[in-house]
Amino acid sequence: MLEQPDTQVQEVWIKPSGGNERARLLVVRDDLLHPLMGGNKLRKLDALIPELQQEGCTDVVTCGGSQSAHIVAVAVACAERAVACAERGLRAHLLLRGEPFKTPTGYNLLAGMYGKVTYVPRSEYADRDTLLSKYSQKLEDECPDGSTVPRIIREGASDPEAVLGLLRLARFLATCGRLAADKPATVIIDSGTGTTAISMALAFALLRLPWQVVGVRLAGDETSYHQAHVRLAQAAAMKYGLPILLPEDVSLRWVERSHPRRFGKVLPGEIAECQRIARETGILLDPIYTLAGWQVAVQHLQETDAVCGEVLLLHTGGTMGMFGLAQRYPDEFNTASQAPYEC
Repeated sequence: MLEQPDTQVQEVWIKPSGGNERARLLVVRDDLLHPLMGGNKLRKLDALIPELQQEGCTDVVTCGGSQSAHIVAVAVACAERAVACAERGLRAHLLLRGEPFKTPTGYNLLAGMYGKVTYVPRSEYADRDTLLSKYSQKLEDECPDGSTVPRIIREGASDPEAVLGLLRLARFLATCGRLAADKPATVIIDSGTGTTAISMALAFALLRLPWQVVGVRLAGDETSYHQAHVRLAQAAAMKYGLPILLPEDVSLRWVERSHPRRFGKVLPGEIAECQRIARETGILLDPIYTLAGWQVAVQHLQETDAVCGEVLLLHTGGTMGMFGLAQRYPDEFNTASQAPYEC
């Protein structure tokens, strides 16, 4: 999908708490790749959507939360293939967990603009594989002439094609001049399904880069992320003939976010912290995902030295989810918006 894998790399200077010298953080601004599909969502679809269309796919079925950046990325990507290929785009069927919003906003609003939305009870959504399979089969049954060819994209696009998209990004980082391909570096990635962090670690290993990935766990324990790694590595190896690189074969370390909590919960002060960072750096973070990566990156800078190499934060996008959060935490957003600038 991306004609070129290039992205902006922004330099930010962080002053560690209790110290006088500032440390450099490089932020990979994948959030700026596309107005609606920015971040790791587009990277994971980079190879997948064109491949589906080559295979004759007509309809894509996927699932996600009511404010999922993933579902919107899938829907927009399917629609934009019509422009890129001078032919009809793919139809996107989006299965959303929960109930309709009284006033659609953010990713929820965009999902309905670009794709067909079906709301699914939480009890039924718990078995995602069955949910997706049943819906896909229903689409086939509705067109017995074979004119409908549905394909499933798993939640978070945790498919082997994601490895190819992140491999393109890894190659760009190795040649863009901001990092030395023969020196250590640490790339920090906030992780929902873990697909992006795992794919990036696989890419670094395949390219023989001496770089480590630190995945910030947001939605599971370390065992579940290791299991996801094995599934993805085996699937990529089977589909593309790649070597099977298991967790012990790559440089990938899983850590908890600085302040662990139930997934989706926002702690007091985090919205104000996102505002402070936006005012000081021009980088918009969200408290669910990207703030977690930022905080781990700052902590890493405080605990290591220059010998350990550059520290990069991969901005995974998803900032439009702030619209949904504003419905849940209106008082915090109102308070933050009226806060004076720091002296």
